[in-house]
Amino acid sequence: MSTIASRGALRLSTIFAVVTAIALLVLSLDTAEAARPATGELERANKAVFWSGGVARANVLPGEIPECAATTCDRFDLVVDLPPATFHRKPGGVEVSIRWSSVGDNLGLYVYRDGRRIAASEQGLAVATAASVLIPEAPNGTYAVYAAFDRQSVNDRIFYQGVAGVERPPMAKPHRPLLPDLVVRPQRNATFQTPFLDFFEPLPPPGESCFPSEAVEEGAETCLRFDMVHSNVGEGPLEMRFAFPRDPASDARQITQRIYSSDGDTFEERPAGEWEFHGAHGHFHYTGFAVSRLWATDSAGARIGPEPVRTADKVSFCIIDVELEAFGEKGNGPRTYHATDCLEPTQSDAENDYLVQGITPGWSDVYDWFLPDQYIEVTGLPDGVYLLETIADPDNTILEADESNNCSSAYVRLSNIDSSPTAELLGPGPSCTAATHAAAPKRRSRRAAG
Repeated sequence: MSTIASRGALRLSTIFAVVTAIALLVLSLDTAEAARPATGELERANKAVFWSGGVARANVLPGEIPECAATTCDRFDLVVDLPPATFHRKPGGVEVSIRWSSVGDNLGLYVYRDGRRIAASEQGLAVATAASVLIPEAPNGTYAVYAAFDRQSVNDRIFYQGVAGVERPPMAKPHRPLLPDLVVRPQRNATFQTPFLDFFEPLPPPGESCFPSEAVEEGAETCLRFDMVHSNVGEGPLEMRFAFPRDPASDARQITQRIYSSDGDTFEERPAGEWEFHGAHGHFHYTGFAVSRLWATDSAGARIGPEPVRTADKVSFCIIDVELEAFGEKGNGPRTYHATDCLEPTQSDAENDYLVQGITPGWSDVYDWFLPDQYIEVTGLPDGVYLLETIADPDNTILEADESNNCSSAYVRLSNIDSSPTAELLGPGPSCTAATHAAAPKRRSRRAAG
């Protein structure tokens, strides 16, 4: 090899070595940066901090905290640097929330400071799509926020959004009851598809739209399945307390509504209906929480006739926090009412054990179309455009701040009902009035899954 060739080879090898070293340095820096948690600063009471992240079923690394020892966690460092007087005259705290998109997935939410857990939100059943905690009068400092993958989730990867901000309770004065306010949101789905999640009972055979219990108990053949969303936009929670007598001879099934006062120290209770037990689903339910009706319409979209063409009998539900509707907004609270609250009593006194259900302000209780008893039987109806209407609290057993917003509707086109039925949502229907609400037909109660 010539001297020139040797020098050229030496230069090439030197250049390659330098490039390789730079690449390794960049890779190491990128890896270190990727391992470093994202960070955000909460500096003002009126400006929230937002972030996003994701966790997966695979590639479980050793966890920093016990809750992350056997599953994947995503960490966000929240730096709280609020003005010193933030909580001196106005009580409150820092609320930390995460939300994801799919029912059947679940994330645990854990907040640590200086190696000590100070807040957590988790549930045993993956029916919620959000988690939220409140850190009362949070001192300034750094809080490690962990989103933990629940290995019972349906999907292998879950992406989420996070938010942290100052949240305050309602003003104490004037002294008043903090009433809930139920609002029914328009239906999101109307379908004849076969349900796909067996939360409460075996799935129907492929191609069937009705659950076995719906066919056996109610004679259902063609089930128009739809969802319902009940939101609480009031100052106070909707809290229903199911009383189970400790006296085995008693057959009482009383439900009371607990209403908290703005002073934060007192509450009152009032009768609010009865509960029933549904053996097929293993839940205790609130009788008469909602009713759905299907109306025929004319070419202008107006209801035809004095009565609906089909009505889902009064239904009863397990009432819980499912969606954080007021995500990143003021006026919501941390998740309070969980799916397991439908299964066993959690409080007791000398006379009763109590099962507590409800909806926190800013949250929604969602009954998806694939849950048992979320249907109207439509066999024999002609094809056409119908108005699907849902009314919350049709018997007015719940005390609310506003009784005029308990109804919502949507137009749905039904086709080939007696052969290969299809349903298409066409958009929101007309607003429901108090008169429509009051005109809800009185029918027997019927069980439904929540």
